Amino acid sequence: MKKIAGILAISLAAAPVALHAAASHCAAQEKTVFSCSVGAKTVSVCASKEVAPTAGFIQYRFGPEGHPEINLPDPAAHPASAAKGGTLTYSGGGGAFLRFSKGEYNYVVYTGIGKGWKKDGVAVDKGGKLVVNFRCKGVPISELGPDFFQGAGIPQDERDFDIP
Repeated sequence: MKKIAGILAISLAAAPVALHAAASHCAAQEKTVFSCSVGAKTVSVCASKEVAPTAGFIQYRFGPEGHPEINLPDPAAHPASAAKGGTLTYSGGGGAFLRFSKGEYNYVVYTGIGKGWKKDGVAVDKGGKLVVNFRCKGVPISELGPDFFQGAGIPQDERDFDIP
């Protein structure tokens, strides 16, 4: 009986760590569409709580937690003008991505799963050439996918995206 109580106590003590939410730049009054730690920095996509094809905003944020260095667009804008989304099909799975652009740079937040692999993160390219790929550390928060894209009025991205 003492052994079972000890195991239960250890399990309960560890539970808050296991349930700890992913880091996020999103405020309490915002919806976290995507967020994860990529080491010393955090990548987040934040939206208004009420986002629809004709209302709301979305914004990509990247940098140290609580102090994003990049905000796209700045100021936040309606999803139809701020980003483009797409879905991916893989053997044994699939994925989704959301592309934010500024000048020659594209910041593509992605999530995907296939037969024997799972990848989440943000890829940055300049003029279509990959500059850097940050993979999520731990489990991300993600609502990326066709339901969110349609509900927010995010247009289909005509450009291809391959998860690096």
